[in-house]
Amino acid sequence: MKYTAIEKELPAHELEADFERAQKIEKWRIGERALFQTNGLFFTKYLPLSSIVRAYPHDFQIKGGCSCAGTYPSRGVVIAYGNGGILKLIPNREKEADELIAAIKTRIPGLDTEIPERYRNETREKY
Repeated sequence: MKYTAIEKELPAHELEADFERAQKIEKWRIGERALFQTNGLFFTKYLPLSSIVRAYPHDFQIKGGCSCAGTYPSRGVVIAYGNGGILKLIPNREKEADELIAAIKTRIPGLDTEIPERYRNETREKY
């Protein structure tokens, strides 16, 4: 399998072993060294856990199936990494957003999971 780094490179032999042992939640896997996101059958992006500085829940507006459907709120996860990088994870079920945060937090002790002040009013009740 081919691994593409989102931020920093990790040794290829470590990635394969970490990917196989990682906890799977939908299309993401949380290993001991990296967060993996599968893109199709052959390509996987990864973000080293050492790069993650914050992970918090966020309500995203998702477009419905057709042009007349409008949008609906869906719970997801925002992961901040490095110097201002953002990764948005939007699972199919809301409970899996909480599972993603919990899995990352168990591997990164002391991780900041508080919603930033500027996003506290951006909840589904607003819409």
